Formats: sequence, C-alpha cells, structure tokens
Amino acid sequence: MEIIQGGQEDVDTAALIWAHAVAKRDGYDEVPSLEAARPGVESALANEPSLLLLAQEDGEAVGFIAGGPQETDTAYINYVGVHPDAWGKGVGEALLRALPDALIKNGYEKAELLVYVDNVRGVRLYERLGWIKVGAPVPHPRNGRVEQRYSFSPASWDMGA
Repeated sequence: MEIIQGGQEDVDTAALIWAHAVAKRDGYDEVPSLEAARPGVESALANEPSLLLLAQEDGEAVGFIAGGPQETDTAYINYVGVHPDAWGKGVGEALLRALPDALIKNGYEKAELLVYVDNVRGVRLYERLGWIKVGAPVPHPRNGRVEQRYSFSPASWDMGA
C-alpha cells in the first residue's frame, strides 16, 4: 500500500470512496451520488493549508484523509474514509500513521476529529493509535447521532507503538 499526497484532481475519487463507505457503515439502500458526496469533500479542502492523503493499492485509491485548518495550529480532519472493499486491510491505520508527517509539513501542531461513538471500528482504531478523547460526547446537530471529539499532537503521538 502506498500513501500519496492528493490534490484537487482527486476530490471526486475521495468523494466516491466516502459515498460507498458511509452507505455501508450506515446501512443505506443506495450509495449516495458523486454530486451528493462531492460538496463535503470540497468544503473540507476549501481552506489552506488543506490535507488530502490517498491510500492506493495497485494504483487504485482505496482510502483517504481530508481536512484543513480549524485554528492557526490545528487541523480538523473532516474525513477518514476507506472503501468497504478494503475494510479490515489496514488502510485506515496506514493513512493515520502517515498523517503526522503531513501535519508537520503543513505547519500544524495538532489535529482533531469527530467520530460517531457507534462507529466501533473507528473508535477502536483512534484509541489504539493514541488519539485522546476531548470533552464529553455530544449529539450531532443535524442527525442526533452521538459524536466524540478526539485530538493528538504529532510531537507527542506514539501511534500506539
């Protein structure tokens, strides 16, 4: 598996991965369209310095991380997405292990993200890799699903080693 820096030309690829992942994770009857998925990824990358990392297997993108500035020194990771066909193959972990170098390269001192507490696979991965819970879980403002904020600093992150 190879982790590469993505660009604007990779937004559609990331959006389609996310559409498939969220459909499977949340039990949708249909995969959301590219038109429905693209705006979220575009928004995540709208401000500089943005982050888009792609995980590739045999030259095909199977996962991604997308985010950008939340505060001067903090990146907000909007998306950690893995295509369901690649679930359980270490794609999310590989992306998260590549993230500290990308953060440092882009001038960030820390990163934060939100994860649904019922996303057991995601929660276990973040906690195993050393992400720290911040505050109490809260309901998502649009759908009411409970989310937990997590944070880490590349300078102190041991990645669960």
